[in-house]
Amino acid sequence: MMASHTTHKERFEELQNARVTRNFPRPYSESRPKIQRVPEHLRNRKEFMEHYLPRLVSIGPIHHGSANLKLGDKYKLMWAALYLEANELIPNNLYKKIADKIGALKGLFDQDVLSLTGARESLKGFRNLDEKLSWMLFVDGCSLLYILVVNADSTNRIAMNIKFDQLVVVMRDVLLLENQLPYPVLKLLWKNDNEPELINIMKKFLNRCEQWVKPEEVTELEDTKKDFLRFCHWATPDKRTLRSRIQGCFEVLNKKKEEEEEEQHSVSILNESELPTHLLDLQRKIILTKSPSKTDGQKSSEERTNEHKGMITYRNIQDLRAIGIKFKSSSTRRPTDIDFFEGWFAPELILPEIVVDDATKSTFLNLTAYEMCPDFDNDYEISSFVVFMDSLIDHPEDVRKLRSEGILLNCLGSDEEVAKLFNIICTDLVQAETYFKVRVKINKHYNHKCKTWIALGIHTYFNNPWTFTAFLAAFIALALTFIQTWFTINPPEQKK
Repeated sequence: MMASHTTHKERFEELQNARVTRNFPRPYSESRPKIQRVPEHLRNRKEFMEHYLPRLVSIGPIHHGSANLKLGDKYKLMWAALYLEANELIPNNLYKKIADKIGALKGLFDQDVLSLTGARESLKGFRNLDEKLSWMLFVDGCSLLYILVVNADSTNRIAMNIKFDQLVVVMRDVLLLENQLPYPVLKLLWKNDNEPELINIMKKFLNRCEQWVKPEEVTELEDTKKDFLRFCHWATPDKRTLRSRIQGCFEVLNKKKEEEEEEQHSVSILNESELPTHLLDLQRKIILTKSPSKTDGQKSSEERTNEHKGMITYRNIQDLRAIGIKFKSSSTRRPTDIDFFEGWFAPELILPEIVVDDATKSTFLNLTAYEMCPDFDNDYEISSFVVFMDSLIDHPEDVRKLRSEGILLNCLGSDEEVAKLFNIICTDLVQAETYFKVRVKINKHYNHKCKTWIALGIHTYFNNPWTFTAFLAAFIALALTFIQTWFTINPPEQKK
């Protein structure tokens, strides 16, 4: 009876404690998202599971020790050693920084992650789990910093000492949600206390994802890369030791530090909310950067009142083309640069350039999974963008139209594959109010019969020079016929 009463009491205590469960979202200013697994309702989808799992390198505790990542473990040790050697850092001192703060650092990981790690990991060679976790963060953090510093692009694969195909996989692996390290770990292991420099290095690495960066936006980085290669002479054998070459490369990559000092000094100290949670979080922040001329589209009270007065009725690109809407590139790759300009004669939907390649599915799936983590309070901007694009793309013809307008850059394969990609990855995603105003504008125009008839007429008869020429010829012929008829009925008086 006593045992039953105790169990009953514990149930009520559990009920009371549930009011403050860690899984309830909290404001970003109060709490940072912890390093955690992809939510179960997302990772259990068989067609997506492979896009959440690392293929070569594990970063952090979630996939540490996986049997298929043994080669990656050897690479990490090599990269960590190169990072320490090139920057002349003392390994014991750097490790001690992590070990001394392991209690606080553990708080940056979801408890389920630590519990899983403790149950799975062997403590062979370590006194306890804290010591093993400290060593893991030390090695993984140093190796990740090495990857970031050398930018890990195709021309630096010799510095990484891996083949090109492996380098592509590494770049994908370090941007998986389940392969993240907390930013404070990277800060502790950074070679100096210059935090803006660390953020800048992280941004430069992310700029290698040309899916989100226009080629002209990385010109300066390309110049740095050329200097890097000139110094290192990777293409020709020489008598330099690996250590001296790596050190030299670090010196070249840091030459711009002196040139950027004034800029760094002018930047105010970053507050806590501006610092990234991890590398994937910084990638999301960069992607969602607004153009200078772009303003936040807050809904007015009138829009909020009319929000539920009508449903969104347009279906896809073909539907919008049928009512005369034209499509134009914003000449950027920012998802925030979407807008709709109404007009009686030439309504336009402005869309950012979208690069679709082999990495697109993994990128979108991990960013949207991050937005759906229970402790990350956000506006679902990436998820909304994916759903918005899916609302426009149903068929290969929709993809073909966006390609012809220079909006969608298809590096994947057929137009059918791209259409299928967007239809699949938007499964189970949340659409927030990010593009509410644009959708309402489009729908309003779609349902305005007078505007759509005029726009459709212009689209039909003035869409190419041949139809315009035919219309102009017909108009001139009609005008001449009218003039001829007029003078036939009303002949000019003859002068006597």
